[in-house]
Amino acid sequence: MTSSPATLQSHARFVAAVPALTRIAPLVDLVPGLPRRTLLHAGPPFADPLDLPLPVFNSVAAACRHEGWAESTNSVRSALSEGSVRLAAAQDHGVVTPLAFVVGPSMFALEVADRETERTRVSPLNDGPLPHALRLGTGAEEGLAILRGLTDGIGAELAAHLRGPVPVLPVLAKALGEGDELHGRLNAAQAEVRGFFDAELPVRAADYLARANQFVLNVVMATSAVMMAAGSGVEGSELVVAAGGNGREMGWKLAKAPDTWITASAARPVGGRLPGHEAARPLPAIGDSAVVDAVGFGAACLRFAPELGETLKRYIDPDFYSEAAHAPFVGPHPALPDAVQVGLDLTRPHSVLGIMLGMVGETGTEGLIGRGVAPWPT
Repeated sequence: MTSSPATLQSHARFVAAVPALTRIAPLVDLVPGLPRRTLLHAGPPFADPLDLPLPVFNSVAAACRHEGWAESTNSVRSALSEGSVRLAAAQDHGVVTPLAFVVGPSMFALEVADRETERTRVSPLNDGPLPHALRLGTGAEEGLAILRGLTDGIGAELAAHLRGPVPVLPVLAKALGEGDELHGRLNAAQAEVRGFFDAELPVRAADYLARANQFVLNVVMATSAVMMAAGSGVEGSELVVAAGGNGREMGWKLAKAPDTWITASAARPVGGRLPGHEAARPLPAIGDSAVVDAVGFGAACLRFAPELGETLKRYIDPDFYSEAAHAPFVGPHPALPDAVQVGLDLTRPHSVLGIMLGMVGETGTEGLIGRGVAPWPT
C-alpha cells in the first residue's frame, strides 16, 4: 500500500528540510510569545496539573526551584493549584524535551532551523550524565546543580563558541552508517559534538560536553521535530508531525491538523533492566524523543545498530530487525542511507511500531531502570 497523494506531498516537504544547529540561548529568547511563568513538559497536555506522574511532578518541582518560583513540595502544589505556575505541552510551543525533563524560561536550550523555510524547533541543553540527570524524574540535587551550572555560565560559553549554522543531516547519515539508531545508541553522533564548537571553547564547557554523553540526542530531537514540521499543513495528509508521551498518554499530531493532539493510553516500554531494578515498574511512555522514532530512526533502525539491538532481542518482535520495521514509513531520504525510510503514516499496514526509550521508574525514586521499546498505541 502506498500513502495518499496528500501524504506524499507532506513527505516531499519533509525531505526537503535542511536542518542546522543555529543558536544556543535561554528558552525565553528562542521561543517568542512564551507564556509567563509557564513550564513545558513532554507529550500531550495534562487534564489536571495536580494529577501528574510522580517523575513529572519531581521535575516540575525542580524547575520551580530553578526558576525561583517555589521551594517546598506544598508550595509547588499551591502554585499549580492557584495557576501562578502553569504547565503546557512543549510541542505546542515548538519545543521538544526528553523523558521527564520540564523546561523553564531561564534554562539554556538549542535551536535547530530549517534553512529552507526558516522554521525552528528547540530542545533544552542535555542535563548531564547518569544517574542524577533531571530527565530521569528524581529531582536530584546533583541534577539541579548541573542545570544551575548551565544557566550560570556554561550555556553562554557554548553559545559564544558555536560554529555558526552546523548542518545536522551529514552527522546523522554518518552515525547511521556506524552503528547508531539515533535514539538509544548515539556513540558515533556524539563523537561529532566537539566539532560543533570552536577550538577556544572554555575548559568548563568542554568538560560539560565530555560528561553529557548524550548531548547530541537533544540535537537529534530538535532536528526530527523541524523535519516533521516541514510536512505540516497539507490538507488530507496523514503524516505524523508531532509525537510524545507524558507518562500517562501518548499523543501525536497529523499534517492535516497540526494543532490537534490525538491521544491514547501510553504503553510501558519492554526491555532489559539495570542491576538492582529487576522488579521496578517503568513509567508508561514518557518524552518528546518519540519524534526521533516518528521520523524513522530509533526502534525502526535497530537492524543497523547491532550493539544495541542484540540487548533487546529477547524482549521485542523479530520484525524490528527486518525491513518490516520501516513498513509504516513513507519513503527514503536523499541525504540518508537508502534502507532508512522516513515519515510516519499510521494508515500504512505494519506489524511493528515502537519508540526506543530509557525506562524511568514509576515511583519517581529509582531514576533510570533500564532501556526498552514502548509499543505505539493501537
